[in-house]
Formats: sequence, structure tokens, C-alpha cells
Amino acid sequence: MRATKIKVMTLWIVALLAMPFVLIPNASAWTAGDEAAVFGHTFDEEYWTNDSLFVQGTNGNGSLTASFVHVGGFEAFLIAFNEFNHSNGQQMIVPYQLFGMHFITPGNQEVFIGAIFAFLMVHNETYGNNQLPDIGAGKDSAWYVVPIANSTTWPEYVPSVEPIPATKLSENHYRMGMHYYNLTCRIVDANNPIGFWLSLVAPILEVVISELTIQYDIVIDDSGQVHAETLYNIGQVQKLKLWGVDQTPSDIISDNMEISAVHFLSVFASQYSVVGKTSGNTIVSPTDTTPLDEDVSIEVGARGERAFDIGFGRSYDLVNETTDSVVDSGLTAINTLLGVRLSDLILVLWQAPLSAWLFAHMAYGLSAQLRNTYASVGAMVANVNTAFSNTNWWYGVTFPTWNGLRIQQDPVYTAYTNLSAPSGGGILVIVLVVGVVAVVWLFRRRR
Repeated sequence: MRATKIKVMTLWIVALLAMPFVLIPNASAWTAGDEAAVFGHTFDEEYWTNDSLFVQGTNGNGSLTASFVHVGGFEAFLIAFNEFNHSNGQQMIVPYQLFGMHFITPGNQEVFIGAIFAFLMVHNETYGNNQLPDIGAGKDSAWYVVPIANSTTWPEYVPSVEPIPATKLSENHYRMGMHYYNLTCRIVDANNPIGFWLSLVAPILEVVISELTIQYDIVIDDSGQVHAETLYNIGQVQKLKLWGVDQTPSDIISDNMEISAVHFLSVFASQYSVVGKTSGNTIVSPTDTTPLDEDVSIEVGARGERAFDIGFGRSYDLVNETTDSVVDSGLTAINTLLGVRLSDLILVLWQAPLSAWLFAHMAYGLSAQLRNTYASVGAMVANVNTAFSNTNWWYGVTFPTWNGLRIQQDPVYTAYTNLSAPSGGGILVIVLVVGVVAVVWLFRRRR
């Protein structure tokens, strides 16, 4: 059984890495309109979703969902993995998502910003009494919560996925996303290399969560600002197995355990800086856990023009999904920056190049200036990791009160565009934020 699961996991990663090469045209150049051959839609349309991008492989088949919104000079897109059906009957569902936005700033700088799902982290608060995941020798014990859904661990909890198609809710208001149900999660040791590899390969501790719903709510206001609010539903822990034996979740999840939403930020840019929105101080990659008491802004270009804000809600509610009752409300979440560790990078190692590859193709198709800069989409792909400087760091939101229940919190992403001003030639500044988004917030029972 262990060998079979390892094999399936390997095939899943290989399938994810191979899918974009099958789906995206391999033409030497990409001209406007070529995207119809891939998505069945063009980038000139106002909004659309294709949830049936099928790929047939040697050991099974898989599919992707793509959603798109286009208003004036602003575009947003979502590329998400549906499932991989192995030829032996096993199914894998992994909530990989790449959300991106493309726009021109008021200073006529062209910007791309994207986000990928990473993982959750649980820590046992015993060090420092600061309600933060202080990880390291002699500090808090911690574990990664990594969704690896299959239909064999708990046969009564069959994983499924339902795309949420791009919808126009009102004028300049759109929403799109994905539903995932009954996700099995591998609990991976974050404390030492031996424990990490052992728990990553062997199913020592596993849980099933009832739901993970990720929605992107996009509102364009009269000033040209775009507010993209990310809404998550993550159900509480329903079942738990330790060394293959069912345990009561509350016997393992102690009162001292806190959960954090950890985001992988990898910024590809020619000129950019990450600063505190209020203080204006530049934020550098931390080497240890650092509390953050203000929202984050990304500035682009030589003039340091603000292009993008990441604003996180500071409070959350705790909900008992079994009784459908609110246990507590108005609780305080803590925003932190975390130092990058090797084990963190290993868990998202396959995501970063895949996301950069996908984003390069989307950027090439959306930007006339990029098509003028690079002779082919292949040239754009070849330069995505070399033409721009690259900085990696982690951003986390810690919820001090958890107990395995549902948590509600909503961050807001604000893009500063020129939608309210006459359009002009853009000064090319590509910002590929290949990361963000592994957040725990709005948890609701599936209706």
C-alpha cells in the first residue's frame, strides 16, 4: 500500500508538470487570438470559464479549469487543477491554483501579479508565549498540513471537485473559483529533516477536512482601483488516523495547537520593492519569525509607484461545523513574516517552475509589448527566471484559537490601474508574484 501511494504521488506531480506542455500551443510565436485553440475562448471576451481542459496520459487522464475576466485594460485569470484519474482506478485531487491579474498602472507601467496555493502549518505554542510559529531547535513544534486527496484512506469520504465558473454579479463585479470536498491531508513534520522525509513519504498522520473552497471576488471601483477579495471555505477536521489507526481528532489536536496560513511569495521583476503600506519601510526576507503590524504594498519601477496592496483582515470567527454554531467571534489573527527554510521550499518546489511557466505563457498572450520584446513564447519562458531578479519569502497569518474547527478571515488584494484615465503606452515592468494564497478563512458547510 505504501509503495502504491508513493507511486501515485509521483505520477501526480509528473502529470502536473507535463500538463502545461500538452495544453499550451508550441508555435514559435503567439499572436492575438491563438488562445482560442487552448481555451475555446479569446482574451477579448468579458468573462468565461472552461472546466473541461482534458489531458490524456500513459497512466491515466486529468483535467484543468481556466477562468477569465476582462474589463477595459484589466484582466484576471485562474488556472486550476481538477483531478488526475489513475488507470488503476485511484483518483488524486490537489488544490493547485494560479490566480493572476494584468493591468497598467496610472504611471503607465504594465504589471502582472499572480498567486499560488501553498500549504497550512500547525504549531504547538510552547515557546515565547507570543502566539507565533517560532520554529527551530528548542522552540515550537510544528507540522505542515499538505492536501493530498485520494479515495482510499477513508472510503466513506470520497473527494470531489466542482469549478465555480466566472460570473458577473453586477456591473464591474465578478467572481470565480473552485470547490474541493473531502480532502485528505498528509501531516508532515516541520521540526527536523528525518521526521520531514519520513512523514512526507509514509502516511504517519493523516486527516480529512470536509471542504476547501477558494473564490476570487473582483470589484472595479470608479477610481480605477481593482479589489480582489479571496474567500476560502475550509471545513473542520472530520477524521484523523495515526499510523493507520483512527483516532478522535480532539485527542490529537490540543488546546495549545494553533494554525497558520502560510504563503509562498516569489517575486520576478525588473525593478520592484516590497514595503509596509503605512510606514513605507522596505521589507526584506526575514530569517526568523517577525510580527507584521501593517499591510504590504508592492512598488514597481524606478519611481517606486504603488501597484498592488495585500491587505489582511485582523479578526476571525471560530465555527463548529458539526453543530453549525459560532463558537467565538471577533478573535484576533496575527500577521507574520517567516524565514524561508529548506523544507518549506521542498514542499512547493514543483509549484514554482510550473507556475512561472504557465504565467509566462499567459503574460505573452495578454501583452502586446511582451510579444514585441520576445520573438516567441519560448523566448519568454526561457527568460522568466533569468531576465528578472528573484526573491523568496514567506507570509503567514496565525490563528491563536483553532481546536480543529472552522475559521473565517478575508484578505483583500488591491490593484492600482489606469482604468479611470486615458490609456497610453505602457512601460514594461513584469511582476510575477508566484506565491501568496494558502489562507484559512471563511469556513461554511456545503449547502
